[in-house]
Amino acid sequence: MRTRSLVSAAVSAALGAALLAAPALAYGADGGTSGQDPAATATTNPTADPTSTDTPTSASSGTPSDTPTPSNPPIGEPSDTPTPADPTPSDPTPSDPPSGDPTPDPSGSAPADGTGAPVFGNVGSDPSDAGFLTVAVSSDSAITEVSADLTGLHGAHPATVAVTGFTLVSGTPQDGVWRSPRMSHLPSYGSYDVTVSAQDSDGDSTSAAHATTVDVEPKPVFADRSISPAVLDVEHTHVTLSGRISLFDPITGDTSPLAGKELSVTAEYGDSAVTAADGSYAIDVKPKLNGLNATSVPVSLSFWIANPDGTNTYVLVDSKTLPVVVSPSRIRLDHSSARIKFGAKASSSGVVEYLYDGTWRPAKGVALDMGYYATATSSTGGRFTLTDPYIPYDDSTYTVETSRDSYLADPYLTASHAQFKVDVINRTNICFCSSWIDEYSDLHIQGSMSASNGKVPPNRKLYLQQSADGKTGWKSLGWFTTKSDGTFNLAGYVSVPKGYWRLYSAGSSDYQSGYSNSVHFNRTATRITGFNAGPEPVRKGHTVTTTGTLQRLSGTKWVAFGKQRVYILFQAKGKKSWTALGSVKADSHGHFTARFTAKQDGTWAGVYLASGSYVDAESYHDYVDVR
Repeated sequence: MRTRSLVSAAVSAALGAALLAAPALAYGADGGTSGQDPAATATTNPTADPTSTDTPTSASSGTPSDTPTPSNPPIGEPSDTPTPADPTPSDPTPSDPPSGDPTPDPSGSAPADGTGAPVFGNVGSDPSDAGFLTVAVSSDSAITEVSADLTGLHGAHPATVAVTGFTLVSGTPQDGVWRSPRMSHLPSYGSYDVTVSAQDSDGDSTSAAHATTVDVEPKPVFADRSISPAVLDVEHTHVTLSGRISLFDPITGDTSPLAGKELSVTAEYGDSAVTAADGSYAIDVKPKLNGLNATSVPVSLSFWIANPDGTNTYVLVDSKTLPVVVSPSRIRLDHSSARIKFGAKASSSGVVEYLYDGTWRPAKGVALDMGYYATATSSTGGRFTLTDPYIPYDDSTYTVETSRDSYLADPYLTASHAQFKVDVINRTNICFCSSWIDEYSDLHIQGSMSASNGKVPPNRKLYLQQSADGKTGWKSLGWFTTKSDGTFNLAGYVSVPKGYWRLYSAGSSDYQSGYSNSVHFNRTATRITGFNAGPEPVRKGHTVTTTGTLQRLSGTKWVAFGKQRVYILFQAKGKKSWTALGSVKADSHGHFTARFTAKQDGTWAGVYLASGSYVDAESYHDYVDVR
């Protein structure tokens, strides 16, 4: 188990003073080169907030360009500014001590009588560069030699590597901090158990087994990190992450671009990207806000580093919480009302806008609804058109609104709506339900009148129209008014009982004009023309002669209707009833003659009683005075 202990105030002050004045260090007998060696900063805490300051500094060959800060950053906090091994007077004193198990504080611990052995204080990696080992040691006489043995903690046969050539970097030879050369001869990255030894000038020596454990692994270094914009709103819906990642090698002291590394982006949902050959990245993501009432979006960028022991270390590159600003929206319709005929669909058009920096601007790509079935998305200029797929049956008020669907609604805009009225000009429905023409040429009609809104139109006047072919030449024969419930049942004489009939309504401001279905009848009209009874006056007991011609209608002309029987009727003066006196058959030209004995004053008439598809015919009434 590894533990940490703080260096005493006196040793810490001495260490800081020595580091400020120390020259550049050299390797030991292993032939290493001198130079500044930054430490990389790994993170295991993905929730920590990384610093936003990226301050790369110049460094000598083999030094990362993005120098880490003098102290180890807190776990989970990426650092962009590694500190060289030899701090300048302006650099702060490291705030974190080297890692490792605590050893007794050397300050004041060595006996003053010359019989004391060296005493170790803090032992661990150099706070600014894990490629170096630092040892705090004190004794009753000057320390003349410091060495260490590093034994790998993993593997079946861990190797032990001797580290020599320690130099005093702070304090005094009797009480100070010693630093190893770069441990470039370590066989591999990993965790090492450290045993330290020291000898003083009077021959006393001390060895501390398992003084600490150190991790010697490549560490990431970040530069030029940026997450923008500062705020997410309707005009800034994308998040851009950029920067550069390098990898510092504590064994070689070299820094190289972290190329081809997969990075994970979290901005309400996951995404990924790969670093370029120079370790740079530029990522553009569009967060899908979680819900319509999101007030902020946490954004983070991270990756995993594989460790020699088979584990992985989580590295947080950058993170930021972006506030979400919601702008007011509005819908302006082109028309607040519309009049449509029944059968047409309700439609509305307009523009959707949002308020930004005090100005209303057109909103493109906004989902809109009108009822449950009409949807649209605003185009360039914020324009939209919505059409309800279903036909309205009566006057209605429609609401156009920004979509309330959490998957479609724009989370950066407030909900808005607008209304318009639709005045439906109702269709008039007329049913010619039952009709026929009798032998007297009377047209019988039964049916009803209503409207598409289920009501009876206030104007219930219907016109009876006739056409010879049912297509052209429609003429109105007259009109009638339906009952209050829209029904009708009546009959009327038609002079031409052959052709097509229909009913027509002129309509009104709220009701369309309308026609009924048409009906067809094929009865042939007949007539008796030139009828005469005489002489007049006539003596009682003498003969009264009746004559006339029976005709039928053929097309538009009257022709002879021969070989048909005509009945002669008589109505005595002062009577209301008629008496059939006899009948006569017309000749081939339709002419007929019948003679009767005059008995009293009265009116004479000839009548044809139809058969088949003909209609009855009745002659002119002729009065004869009998004396």
